[in-house]
Amino acid sequence: MVNIGRVGSAVGLRGEFRVTLYARDSENLKEGKVLLLKHANKNASADGITAACCGVRLQKNTPVICIEGVTDRTAAENLRGMEIFLSADELDELPEGEHYVRDIIGYTVRDTASGTDIGTLSDVIQNTAQSILDVRTDEGRQILIPAVDAFMRGIDDEAGIISVELIPGFI
Repeated sequence: MVNIGRVGSAVGLRGEFRVTLYARDSENLKEGKVLLLKHANKNASADGITAACCGVRLQKNTPVICIEGVTDRTAAENLRGMEIFLSADELDELPEGEHYVRDIIGYTVRDTASGTDIGTLSDVIQNTAQSILDVRTDEGRQILIPAVDAFMRGIDDEAGIISVELIPGFI
């Protein structure tokens, strides 16, 4: 199961609610997809609410959805704050050269200029103007590298390596 977003406030009287998607440009939230809703403090394998999405629309660039079994505002408000999960096999295929963050966590980040391994990718921070690679060295140091064309050189899925070219003095 992949966490794709969080339930926000209720909209209207018919059980619709806002959704905060963790990937802003995601197209994975569609009518007919089966969603699992869980409280944030529980893991994805514990019990939750499983329901099909029965409608998606945008309101001021924010997705507003309805799900089976939620037919009034009170029921929608009771879901507020729950995390939304989608089965990994229901995720849309990405275009060539794009990756889901969950697929590249653990890859080795290598500086092509020096030929040395910097560390292991532990996360990708996506709440800024551009994505930022959160790399952890063997010593436990955190290095943040902007995932922009100036630094990124490529991702080798076969070898599990993210190639970057850092400017002198970056680290």
